[in-house]
Amino acid sequence: MCLQNNLRSYNAVICCSPGYTMQGFQMGMLHIDVRAPLSVGRLPIDVHLGNLFFLFSVEKILDILTCLLMQQNMVFVSADISLLAPTIESFMALIYPFTWRYVYVPLVPSSCLDLLEAPGTNLYGCHNSSLKKISKIPGIVAVDIDTGNILSATDECHNRASLPNDHSNDDEFLEIPKMPTDAVYILKQELRKIAMNYELERGHLLTPLSLSEARSQRADFHHNCNSQIVAAFFQLWVHIFCEVTDFLKAEKKHFNREQFLESQAKNERSFYSKVLHTDMFRQFLNGLINKDADWGQSFFRLLPKVSSSGRLCTGIPANRLSKAITKSSSGCLNQNIADDIPQKTTTFLLPAILGVKHQQVHFYQRCIEELGNTVKADSSSSMQATCLYMKALLQIANGNTIEGLETLNELHVTGSKLCPLTLAQKVLESISDKERQKLEKMDFFKHNSMWRNLGTDSKTFQYSNTSTVSIDSVPKRPVDLEAFAKHVEQLDIAVDSEVISRLFHALTFNKETDDGEQMKVMPDVFKRFYDVWNKQESDCQQVSACIDKLDWNECLLKVSALVKTDYGMGHIGLTQKRLFYFEDTTGEYREIIQLRDIDNVEKFNWLSVFSPRNPALRIYSKVKGAKPFRVALKRDCDIWSAVIKEVWSGRLISVQEKDIHLLQQAARNALIADAFLTSFQDSKLSWTEVMAAATNLCYFTNLMHGAFEVILSMDDISSSFTLAHRINPSATESERATVEALLYIAGSAANEDSQSSKLWVSLGSNKVVVYDVATWLCESRLISVESRVYCFLQADDKTIWAGTRDGLIYVIDMETVTSERQLHGHNDTVSGMCLSQDSRRVYSGSLDGHVFYRDIATFESTDFKIGTEKKSDLIGIWLNAKETLWCGLKDSILLITDTGVVLKTLELYDVWGKPGIIESILIQQDRIWAGFSNFGEIVIWNTQSWTEQSRLTLDGCTGITNIFATNNKVCVGTRCGMLNIIDISSGSAEVSSHCIAHHDIIRSICSIGDKYIATGSASRDGRIAIWRLPLQRTILEAEDAIQQIVVP
Repeated sequence: MCLQNNLRSYNAVICCSPGYTMQGFQMGMLHIDVRAPLSVGRLPIDVHLGNLFFLFSVEKILDILTCLLMQQNMVFVSADISLLAPTIESFMALIYPFTWRYVYVPLVPSSCLDLLEAPGTNLYGCHNSSLKKISKIPGIVAVDIDTGNILSATDECHNRASLPNDHSNDDEFLEIPKMPTDAVYILKQELRKIAMNYELERGHLLTPLSLSEARSQRADFHHNCNSQIVAAFFQLWVHIFCEVTDFLKAEKKHFNREQFLESQAKNERSFYSKVLHTDMFRQFLNGLINKDADWGQSFFRLLPKVSSSGRLCTGIPANRLSKAITKSSSGCLNQNIADDIPQKTTTFLLPAILGVKHQQVHFYQRCIEELGNTVKADSSSSMQATCLYMKALLQIANGNTIEGLETLNELHVTGSKLCPLTLAQKVLESISDKERQKLEKMDFFKHNSMWRNLGTDSKTFQYSNTSTVSIDSVPKRPVDLEAFAKHVEQLDIAVDSEVISRLFHALTFNKETDDGEQMKVMPDVFKRFYDVWNKQESDCQQVSACIDKLDWNECLLKVSALVKTDYGMGHIGLTQKRLFYFEDTTGEYREIIQLRDIDNVEKFNWLSVFSPRNPALRIYSKVKGAKPFRVALKRDCDIWSAVIKEVWSGRLISVQEKDIHLLQQAARNALIADAFLTSFQDSKLSWTEVMAAATNLCYFTNLMHGAFEVILSMDDISSSFTLAHRINPSATESERATVEALLYIAGSAANEDSQSSKLWVSLGSNKVVVYDVATWLCESRLISVESRVYCFLQADDKTIWAGTRDGLIYVIDMETVTSERQLHGHNDTVSGMCLSQDSRRVYSGSLDGHVFYRDIATFESTDFKIGTEKKSDLIGIWLNAKETLWCGLKDSILLITDTGVVLKTLELYDVWGKPGIIESILIQQDRIWAGFSNFGEIVIWNTQSWTEQSRLTLDGCTGITNIFATNNKVCVGTRCGMLNIIDISSGSAEVSSHCIAHHDIIRSICSIGDKYIATGSASRDGRIAIWRLPLQRTILEAEDAIQQIVVP
């Protein structure tokens, strides 16, 4: 009875925390260790998975797992009921990261067998004496543990069920699809390497001298074996579902099931088609999207490398490319599996358990004290995280809610993924008003943005995984613009909001209802458009696979039917670079014309004996002596004319703008216009009306026909610099975002193994993008942060620090482009960071005047507040000699010590003697530059004499936004998008050149080596411009380039 009371008391207080730390307790002479799950939300495995392979063959295990993934009604039967729960739990462990969320009854008594007839997805365990009755239940799959067979209650096997001893051919009536053979082969290879029998493996070793030692050795062996088996099956799921990520649009929460099935081998489609429709697979997709999922990083780390066998063209629809999976070698798999196996576990021993209920609170307190001592004594990060987790839960259970939340904050600050955010949210919602008032006054609550996020409405709680992946292709009912945009983005037709709006108005023919509201797109109209889109995509893929004359970065946009041309009967194809002719029977290929060489495109009637009206196109070339090319396209003539002109116009503007994304946008516009016109070719609508609706889809054609305003004001370009390249970092987003910060990281030319130079870009959409400077292509690695990043700093060779609007500082690993740690402390926007002279500390300042300096290695921090009577509005911080700091405020500049003592103050006044408003400051060795944000004037001070040296006024400037120094030049960005270059080589400061760089405010500037600078603009422009210094061409040459553009 005493033992029963002790067990009941322990069951009331035990909290098995996730991680690599076991919880142990002593009960008399008996010592018990409770192994913990490896991550939050994952159940611990306390059965030996190796026993499963003595009960079933590997093929039968895979068939059972397939049935579980298909969400079949299943029942496990055995003569020994003690085998039911361990067997079923073993299969639950093997389907990880899939989870069984449905009815699960490990043992159903004979009196309740009617439960097995309940509809839905169920999982039961029964004694095998009920097998004969179970076999009569339709739609249920029975697994006989004793014989290792799978039985089905199909009509064909009803008669066989009367012969319980004959199970020779039961599986032949089951339609269980087979898993992909390559993945199964790799699994079997890995399973052969795992030791599963303890006696065979330990037979050659000395027998343990004590029972506890023997028990411990057996437990460790089983734990290691379980870890290897789970890792091997996790690898199986990675291989089976590795290509899912290619068809999953995480930002749009959409998975294209149809295209995924088409990309699979025919003998594997049966398996995928039955699994992809289940709720378990939908939850798996949600886990892939949810970046906080504990298995997500392991899944992506183990993904086999994907090599493109198609022609990659960034910006052109990615689903027009074919991909092949390159399977990893078994040696690589072994290494990956080994990485997932914990190499060392530690044990935390709970205090002695007391059976008296009124002493339960005393037990809580003793546990909290022991955990606090362990955290101070043990330097292991895993041990500390587990102890903090347990300590927080015990404090909350003991009624010390505020202390428990403070411990959770400490756990979160360490960067551990064990922090139970959902629990913290529930605790915050349950505390009283008095406790909340006390909590809001505490420093940890004010300094950590996590609590502000947790304090929001639970419906918008960003840490909860409430998103659902959409798998439907086309709408089932009429859709308005908002719903239409969602479907178009999910289907990867377009992401730009302006393009989607133009397509919506084209499909509704810009009509309104009788009530004056915008018409909706009907499902049949959408489906017809999408079917044409897919068909043309398929046609292009088939032709592209047969032509090897195209460049690696060319994408085939359109292919004609068999037509009459000047080269004979054949087909013509269009890419974003050229028009070409090919003959499919002989394989003949001839280039018709490069798009850059097109002089004009006109329609005419090609006269023939049988048809006097044969619509055709005549394409003129700029090349001297080249004859016009003629092609009779008949009913497709208007469509081809619109598509060619759109891509041609986009290419001309792209070359002029030095922005490759404009060409990619033109190619997408052409694809959309092509699908739209083709889908209405056989409709009852007037073709004139259809062509009029398609006009707005051809955006660049309209620009060329209209008064096209060149983004670069070429007559303002000076001979001191030239535009080398333009980048649109928001090309894959629905709207353009502000380029908030730029950082150039130089690569090492001497070391071939080192990474190439990179340009880090912070966007107003809370994303950080990394570009390869050698190719100016966006790398596939992309990180999202909780708040907008306003400043970057390269702290050392491995990490970059990013300061955000919420006051967080992210420590980002440059190689993996992942956030290793979050530094808390600032309560306002981090406005500036700088390195100490010995490169061991980082100084950071926020708008409220709070300055921290932290050790890069240990992250230990010291802070102070700038001692001003009014609000500081600290806009930047820079290091001066002798470890003093320059702090730029809105109306003055301070020189302070590293303890916050003000040494010098420079007051700023405008030309009228009134205090000015500063937005940008540049600190040099002997000079300080400050630009006023409300008018175009720069003030320069001499730091030796502490006097104002000069003032520069920029003509036509409404405000200075950025000042940056490179070599002997100072670059100044303005509110009107003008870039000014000030030459300081002679000692004086004079504006040497300027140009209109962007359509919006220049928000960021950085140098790229010695020859280039980069400027980033606000969201109306949203692009990055790369400028070469010095410029090789003159204004007249630039004007000649403009005049060469011929309107089609």
